[in-house]
Amino acid sequence: MDRDQQIARNLAVAEKFFDGYHHSVERGALTLAFDPVDFADEWVFCSPFLGGEQVHPRDSFLAEGAVANHATISARIPDYKMDDLRAWPTERGCAWRWRVNGHDLDGRHREFWECLFTWSDDAGKVTRFEFYDDWFGFPQTLAYAYDQPIDDVTHIASYGHAPFTPGPTMAIHPPAAPPYDDPPATASVAHHVDLAQRWFGGYHESVTRGRVEGVFDPRDFAPRWTLFSPWLGERELDADTGYDAFSAVEQQRIWTRLPDYRMDDLAVWPTDDGCAWRWRVHGHTDDGTEYEFWEQVFVLTDADGLIVRFEFFDDWQGFPQTLGYVTGLSVDELWDPANYQRWATGT
Repeated sequence: MDRDQQIARNLAVAEKFFDGYHHSVERGALTLAFDPVDFADEWVFCSPFLGGEQVHPRDSFLAEGAVANHATISARIPDYKMDDLRAWPTERGCAWRWRVNGHDLDGRHREFWECLFTWSDDAGKVTRFEFYDDWFGFPQTLAYAYDQPIDDVTHIASYGHAPFTPGPTMAIHPPAAPPYDDPPATASVAHHVDLAQRWFGGYHESVTRGRVEGVFDPRDFAPRWTLFSPWLGERELDADTGYDAFSAVEQQRIWTRLPDYRMDDLAVWPTDDGCAWRWRVHGHTDDGTEYEFWEQVFVLTDADGLIVRFEFFDDWQGFPQTLGYVTGLSVDELWDPANYQRWATGT
């Protein structure tokens, strides 16, 4: 396959998953998830929700398991489905995110965002599949759907509350090759790889430097751009927002509790009009206890390579535990981002 065919093939996998979930209500069942035709003979399935990596054959039980899980959730959230797909397909993988949502039996709207990442081989078959569920709604939605206490769903005692027991860490063994052609196929793709790597370097090397550098640099942004996360909502901002200064102050505050707090394990999905990446955010207390969560970032750029949209999501298992330990704020208090901002700035 040439480059265009590779990109189209990897995008098609994401779109097939979306079609299965998005139309599940009208069809009355989930379809098209984990179709064996899309997967290599042996592939890796990975998520904090799974406890790490699992190796599967092409024709695994996951298709049937996904259908059964969807039916269980739909019994309590009858219009449960995925909406708002946006994908970042590359020559050797695809990143995408979507909004998982529906109304429960009392008519209450429930939602969370899910982020998914694949690697593929020369034939376009998936060799690795990772997924992450954002903390802002996921545990609460599943606790309702499964009709279980939230501690049982999360497997973390006193989830989101003191003493902020850390969630389990997740060891990964990603492929040696990145999920894109290397060297990058176009100048714009190369620019987006560089953008992600510079952001990563700003955080990854911050402990050695004693400061954060190169993060939310106004020179990377269009004069007007959009920031989105489920936590913050959608905000229209100017290029020079002051987020670079906020990030530097925030990091210093976090280091008082987790002295080696930084980002590791970067993987990047660059396209001609943007970039997606995921990384592990973690640090250790003075007694060696490790806290971690996984963060996912999705960026769109204009014709000049400047960021016009920046989205970020934080995985449910470790985010409230890490931020709770650092700040002392419960998950209910963290729900309002103003509480965290006041802590980070010391105001």
